[in-house]
Amino acid sequence: MEARLQQHGIDAQFFSAIDGRIMDSIELEKHVDRIKADREYGPLTRAEIGTSLSHIHIYREMVERNIAYAVILEDDVCLSPDFSYLLSKDSPNCLAHCFNPNEPAMVQLSHVNRAYRGTKMPIGSTGRAVVRPYGSIWLTSGYFITQAAAENLSMALYPVWTVADHWVRFQEKGLLTLRALTPNAVWESADAQNSSISPERRPRRKPTKTLASRFKKLKQEILIKPLFVRRLPEVRGFEAE
Repeated sequence: MEARLQQHGIDAQFFSAIDGRIMDSIELEKHVDRIKADREYGPLTRAEIGTSLSHIHIYREMVERNIAYAVILEDDVCLSPDFSYLLSKDSPNCLAHCFNPNEPAMVQLSHVNRAYRGTKMPIGSTGRAVVRPYGSIWLTSGYFITQAAAENLSMALYPVWTVADHWVRFQEKGLLTLRALTPNAVWESADAQNSSISPERRPRRKPTKTLASRFKKLKQEILIKPLFVRRLPEVRGFEAE
């Protein structure tokens, strides 16, 4: 990651991740709300808890240091050639120009499958735009976040009750507004296929199906998706050596 960022002229700050797999069990449980987790998400693995704590730590850093915006990258991603322009405060192509730091927002920088039509907000002359995503949004590989969103998440997600990338649930709780960058500027590298989290993950708790939820899903499939939703292009490039 250091080499990849240097190729883009990006001076990044690295944070040591928290590895829940090696934490003392008693200490680990001090940071988890198992009852709420069972209700909201389902069983959490030690690795998932550690990942959530890692991101919460960064959110707290943003608040304590009064950082208006941040782009958070995990250590297994590749970046588009124009990635640095999205971060440059002096560039009209900077993502930060589209948001107020007091507006709780998160922009997914990795690929999102679909977005609502008519929500495009162009990013300078990059040919990219911020859109309102449709459907489930996962991954913490790369995302832009405002200070207001970081503050909300730092308080609401601790003790840990869900995974770090439960973005749709965070939006449902009013903690932030979800957006996505298209075409995407971040994608997972081959290293991501060797994740230490995925093999241990257990099935998420699924919401109870009701007549209302079935009708809503039918409406989405018949009306909303065909008329108001479009597919987004996925960009993947060559990884830096």
